[in-house]
Amino acid sequence: MSIGERAARGAIWSVGASVGARALGLIGTLYMTRLLAPDVVGEVAAAAVLAQTASWLTHWGFNQYMIVHGPAGAEQTYHCAVVNFVLALIGIGAVAATGSLFAPVFNAPDLAAFLPGMALSVLIRRAGAVADKILVREMKFRELAIANGAGEILFTLSAVTLAATTDLGGQAIVIGNVLQAAVTTALILRATGMGWLERTPWRWERVREIVRFGAPLGVAQVFNFATRYWDNLAFSAYFGTRVVGHYNMAYNLADIPAVQVGEQLTSVLLPAMSNLGPEERKAAVVRSTALMALAVFPLATGLGAIAPTLIDLLLNDEWQGVAPLLTVLSVLSVVRPMAWGITTYLASHSRTRTIMVLEAFKLVLLFGCIVALAPLGPHWTAGAVGIAFGVQALAAMALVVRTDGIPAAPLIGGFLRPLAACGVMVAAVIGAREGLVELGVTAPVALLPVEIGVGVVSYIAAALVLAPATSHDFLRQLRRALKR
Repeated sequence: MSIGERAARGAIWSVGASVGARALGLIGTLYMTRLLAPDVVGEVAAAAVLAQTASWLTHWGFNQYMIVHGPAGAEQTYHCAVVNFVLALIGIGAVAATGSLFAPVFNAPDLAAFLPGMALSVLIRRAGAVADKILVREMKFRELAIANGAGEILFTLSAVTLAATTDLGGQAIVIGNVLQAAVTTALILRATGMGWLERTPWRWERVREIVRFGAPLGVAQVFNFATRYWDNLAFSAYFGTRVVGHYNMAYNLADIPAVQVGEQLTSVLLPAMSNLGPEERKAAVVRSTALMALAVFPLATGLGAIAPTLIDLLLNDEWQGVAPLLTVLSVLSVVRPMAWGITTYLASHSRTRTIMVLEAFKLVLLFGCIVALAPLGPHWTAGAVGIAFGVQALAAMALVVRTDGIPAAPLIGGFLRPLAACGVMVAAVIGAREGLVELGVTAPVALLPVEIGVGVVSYIAAALVLAPATSHDFLRQLRRALKR
């Protein structure tokens, strides 16, 4: 099987399992809104961000090192595994008891109660991080998809059950995260065995090699994590935990297309690109970004189009503040994937410092926009996310066009054609909703199926007309992967 075919098959497994598990997770998350108040969800979210921050501050590009340099031998794997877990133990352990220090800063009085459990869940996942990347490196996406899917399902079932049958409140989410981390890590370690942890003589030169490769990438990952999660902390400081609950829910919903489809496709790209020659990588980044846009853009823009009806149907009055935020944040899943294929391309060439600079630029822009827009209220402030991710994506595209000679027209066209098809879809959805309202049909349960149906049909038709080459390429790869 060729690298391209293995990558396509891996993408189908990754996306399929992720979407299936996330669908159940989404149902559980929406049901949780009937059990927990926005304030509680906001405080748990703040605890999760702090625990994850400690993890990323001690994560110096180990994942990418394992994929790019791990195949060289057992010494590389052993040293990476030891350094990875020791740093995680120090960093995550240090932050576990600091909730009382951060509580007044983020207007979250119960933060200290949630932080230790969230820190434990993050530490458990770090214990399986190297094994996780061994599966990615060997393109064993089926095993990885099963492990992540099982963890997602267990989290949903356990968190919802505990929230519904006990008075644990936000601790139900914390316990669900611990159980999810434990089962996911256990299944990953079962798939790899422990043979990869073969002890070798300790060499500080190998550690320095890991740091030289990973430190710039690790800093870039911290910046990337900060742009993804620290805005929750900023919203908490500016607007309180209730708004954070709404914002976090809207962000998670808006992020589904990017994370559950785009991010899964990206996880397949790095090991695939690492096995290609320089010129082949240029062609791969153009093709992969066009395919990603075709798959992710309609999910993102469609979600924004149906947001008012969707939230009205699924959430109670206490959570209706999610709808306008979801409409604004849906642009996130459009602009985020634009840079992912290019970032993967840069990582395959070990250009980690470039990635670091791009992520730093995005972080500064995000928080500059948050500070500037905060006086206008949370809805305007949410727009900072789309601005930051969009400008960074354009900067990344301009960079590889200028420095690597990647052709600009195919790269840009790969985004613009699906985006034009999305414009047709959004217009059709809004037109259908307004038409039904004029006819007296206002019940969300009646409007939503029509909006979704109109959106699907109009996008497929528009994509086949406006992006025919990419559409047929996508269908061809899908058929091949399913046959295998």
